[in-house]
Amino acid sequence: MATTMPYGETVEVLMEVGFLVNFFTLDNATLGQLDGIGHLDGTLIGDDVSPYLQEMTIVRGRSDQLAQMQTGTAVFSLINNDRRFDPINQSSPYWDVVADRSGMQPRRKVTVSINGVSVFVGKITDIDVTYEQQQSFVTIDASDDFVLLANTNIENDITPSVELSSTRLSAILDLPEVAYPATRSISTGTQSLGAYQITSGTNVLTYIQKINDSEGGYVFIDGSGNLNFVERQDAIFGSSLVAFADDGTGVPYAQLGVSYGQEFLFNKVLIKNSGGTEQVADDATSQTEYGVSTLSESDMLLETNAQALTFATYLLGKYKEPLFRFDELGVVMNDLSSGQRTSVLGLELSEALSIKKTYTTGTPATVTKGFGVQRITHKVTSISHSILFGLEVRDIVYQFLLNDATYGVLDSDNALA
Repeated sequence: MATTMPYGETVEVLMEVGFLVNFFTLDNATLGQLDGIGHLDGTLIGDDVSPYLQEMTIVRGRSDQLAQMQTGTAVFSLINNDRRFDPINQSSPYWDVVADRSGMQPRRKVTVSINGVSVFVGKITDIDVTYEQQQSFVTIDASDDFVLLANTNIENDITPSVELSSTRLSAILDLPEVAYPATRSISTGTQSLGAYQITSGTNVLTYIQKINDSEGGYVFIDGSGNLNFVERQDAIFGSSLVAFADDGTGVPYAQLGVSYGQEFLFNKVLIKNSGGTEQVADDATSQTEYGVSTLSESDMLLETNAQALTFATYLLGKYKEPLFRFDELGVVMNDLSSGQRTSVLGLELSEALSIKKTYTTGTPATVTKGFGVQRITHKVTSISHSILFGLEVRDIVYQFLLNDATYGVLDSDNALA
């Protein structure tokens, strides 16, 4: 059962740290039914450890908009005074008498929900016990399924067909040595990939990220544990938009970080496909103003040089000028209403939000901009829950709607597709 925190949220941390139960049993009225709760290999029942939770940190996403999406991680600090989480304690409720070993094992599943919204699904990677005089604590680390892909290699040479990025991704996930579960959401890609050979020994996650680089989209594990692939065009349309504001007109925020520099200033972009010719996009005006700054990507999987040039031109338009941008948004969930909490918890990687900042002096008095979510960090303690969103610059475009006063006008903010 979920734990209700002092600030009103419910937190549930299910860990499958027990032992196998519900074995299929012949002639048993309950466990002997093929469509019942009996399983040939038994099942693990998740135990909610939230009553022992001191602190929890969950991080999903990437460090910046040119980096790869990383393996999502969760770190749990739990009170262990009764030694229930101690892997050598034979009196622990998680000790498996039949197997004569602890159920506190790596690779056990962890599911975290806040107010009924799943924010992390992964598997235990490390269990560290600390003894401090008469007290004991345990730190449990967990990672999402990217870690499985990172530890899997393609076994045989493969020469794929020319196909969309989404088709290639599905084919890799369906390889026998990968056998990735069907818990995935893959949108139809916009880019055709070439028939470039994939050599045996190629790391699965590295290749999947190369597919994503060639699409210019997003590939990540969401808060429910599903693998997501969001193609380039979908990413520019506003989805699940939450409006944050500091003047009472939107969801309040507690922290806003600003970045303005040369980190994402590139006025010369080089893109080269595997076996292709390097394609160059330049902006002479920007180069004269700021000097030459180069962004280079090689061994891309795009089918043609023309696609590579189009991609280079797209990136040049995005990065040729330095941008004043909000790069982090901090929200204290304690301060929000129930409805606001639901909206904020529902924000996922790659989705869009808007931020309104008001100023007491200077011009303009307010600034409202749209951004994409590229990182989500939860910090939960016994007294508070904060979320820090890492942001990327995005010109949010809205779907054109006939007869709508706002979205029925074709301009820079509305598009047919």
